[in-house]
Amino acid sequence: MVVTRHPRAGREVRAFGGAGLFRGKDVLDVGTGNGRLAFDVAAYARRVLGIDPSDESVRAARARAETEGIHNVEFRVGDAAALDVGRERFDLALFSWSL
Repeated sequence: MVVTRHPRAGREVRAFGGAGLFRGKDVLDVGTGNGRLAFDVAAYARRVLGIDPSDESVRAARARAETEGIHNVEFRVGDAAALDVGRERFDLALFSWSL
């Protein structure tokens, strides 16, 4: 089966095991795109960092975070093959729809 569209909001969080997996965690979302999954996870996580190589997608994600007043997400332009997260630590890393 080939999936050609993203699941509805919240379905991936449930597929990962539900909100409990993310509650209070620092999460890295590699290949975040427009932040779709990062925003779902941010409802439960302490903090989410979304990284994507597309400047346009990251700009859209930042704009949504600002518009919706979501303060526990950050978006950066970056390459998954050379993550630039310094000494930051994460409890979980997600790679959803990023291949």
